[in-house]
Amino acid sequence: MKNTKIALKVSDFVAAAFMVFFALPKLLGAEKSIQGFEQFKSLVPIDPNVFRVFTGAVELIIAILLILYTIKNKHSLGKLAYILLLATMIGGLIMEFFARPVPQWVLVVIAIILLVLSIVKLKPLVK
Repeated sequence: MKNTKIALKVSDFVAAAFMVFFALPKLLGAEKSIQGFEQFKSLVPIDPNVFRVFTGAVELIIAILLILYTIKNKHSLGKLAYILLLATMIGGLIMEFFARPVPQWVLVVIAIILLVLSIVKLKPLVK
């Protein structure tokens, strides 16, 4: 039982770490991130830089919510964090398959893992 609780907390921190890892290049304007969002112009009819910064901000907010949820253990924070994470990963997968000329498979795998984690974590939170 104790090991399960530890594993669940660790998974929250790992998800938060991934979100920070993905948010920072977008927010800091890394060249690879800028180029990636240029590819999305065909699917998202807004300025790629605005979309990049918005996406990075959402990812950072998700990371903060996940950390707060892990520390405070408030179900409302967990619900919000994992609903946003789920929606963001669905959006990311749509962009990978429909906007990028060739999907980046590492990103696809990470998105699927985070999507599944979101579903698993939401199940007890929405009871």
